[in-house]
Amino acid sequence: MNIHLLRLASLLLFGALSLQGQTTAETVTRTYHVEQNVTLSDIPLGAKGVKWWISIPNDDRYQEVLDFSVVSTPGSWRTVTEPDHGNRFILVEVATPTAKSLVTKVDFTLRRRSVFTDIDLAKVGAITDSHRLLFVDELRKDAPHMQVTPDIAKMANEACGSEANVATQAKLLLGKVADYADHYSKDPSKPKCGVGDAGDCMTNAGGCCTDMHSLFIALARSCGIPARLQMGYRLREANDGKEVDPGYRCWAEYFVPGYGWVSADVVEADDPKGLGRARWFTGLTERRLWLNEGREFDLAGRAVTSHRVNTMIIGYAEIDGVEARVLPAGELAAQLSRTVRYTELKSVPAVAAK
Repeated sequence: MNIHLLRLASLLLFGALSLQGQTTAETVTRTYHVEQNVTLSDIPLGAKGVKWWISIPNDDRYQEVLDFSVVSTPGSWRTVTEPDHGNRFILVEVATPTAKSLVTKVDFTLRRRSVFTDIDLAKVGAITDSHRLLFVDELRKDAPHMQVTPDIAKMANEACGSEANVATQAKLLLGKVADYADHYSKDPSKPKCGVGDAGDCMTNAGGCCTDMHSLFIALARSCGIPARLQMGYRLREANDGKEVDPGYRCWAEYFVPGYGWVSADVVEADDPKGLGRARWFTGLTERRLWLNEGREFDLAGRAVTSHRVNTMIIGYAEIDGVEARVLPAGELAAQLSRTVRYTELKSVPAVAAK
């Protein structure tokens, strides 16, 4: 097939995807009041000190924190900013804890809007040397849990072939992950809890959302497309007014010259009962709360300095200088958990999209 036919095929592919998603692409803005409780459990009797970093919402391109308060903590607290990504967390410190479990409660109001990037392939630019210098971190091929291995490079090459358009490459790679891997909610045989690793996703053909988005990020970086991870959770309509464990949901962003950072959730895109790939390969709905960006966090004041913190899904804690479990370990449950109660504020006027 010659280059003109390949270009035509790409345009037709993207046009078909855009057409499929048109009915769900209008901007929707909602305002939520949220009560968030984070619990640190299984604190040993006689512990002398706890340091506890907790993820909280921040302002984002599609999210505005309108009000925020720390309702209760078991000790002193302050806000800290992680230097590499600029994420802000609450740091709670407790001397000689007397309870087996500690709870920190925050209360906030935020406005969130949906996003859908309608891309015209003819207006997509190429990745330049300036982009490569600007986004050096988002192009790393040796990033922990998102390494570009020979197998991942082969998968990326097979997915993209001779395609040169950055936006079409990203769609092909997202489609490759959706076709190859399944989230555990779709296939219960897939691993439910893990560190979120591209190689594990390759081996298991699925896993958690961080596995799947780590694989996409590694594939994108293999093709020279800047990509990064975002973390948060969903505010599902069915949970309005209920106290629930919202779990977590991460998503990826990839950079398209001429359009900037484009959001994508390959897990939602692969849901047979969902809104479809066209909607989720280039956007998110407004029922998404953003917490932080990136991985491998540098949290100042940690006693454990042999490695960085992989992700801040809920937070991170040290008890007498020993890391608390953020994932289950055998029969032992994770020591960090979160519940949320939210209500949608219908009376707050929506703002125009920026």
